[in-house]
Amino acid sequence: MSSSVPLFDDIVMPGGPLRLGKFDCDARRALFAAVRLARQTSWDNLRSPHIFMGLLDDPDASIQAWGKRLKADLPKLLEQFIELFQGEASETVRLQLHREFLSDTVLRMLRDAWNRCRERGNTRITTLDLLVSLFANNSSVVADCFERVGLTAATLVEVAREIEASNPSDPA
Repeated sequence: MSSSVPLFDDIVMPGGPLRLGKFDCDARRALFAAVRLARQTSWDNLRSPHIFMGLLDDPDASIQAWGKRLKADLPKLLEQFIELFQGEASETVRLQLHREFLSDTVLRMLRDAWNRCRERGNTRITTLDLLVSLFANNSSVVADCFERVGLTAATLVEVAREIEASNPSDPA
């Protein structure tokens, strides 16, 4: 862990569990869905596609508005990502929201979401914080998938920011 991040302010607690209190209800629900979908697709760790799938699984109003603005069929998009990201784990792993089970990309993305949340003056990470951080990450497999169909990460982030600006949430 970076020495510049105070232990009490990091997204991960000492010992490894995520600080779920830093996420709003919808973002927590998306994280739990991401874990479930990672298990369902036979992965033994949580990767960025799972976070995206978790956001799509039971999308809150902000994610629905993002999808609508992009003219995306979110349930179909979720199906496609589930199909595309089938893993090959051979044994059942007790995957959980713990540092041990987070890819480096996901950990960096969650920390970026926390920083973004604080920069906006909020105390809880939202689903749009997660979404923007996911697409702002240069090594996002999810962004690469969208690039292949002509949607740049910058476009996806801009749409999320427009949704956020049109429906400012109250700081939690």
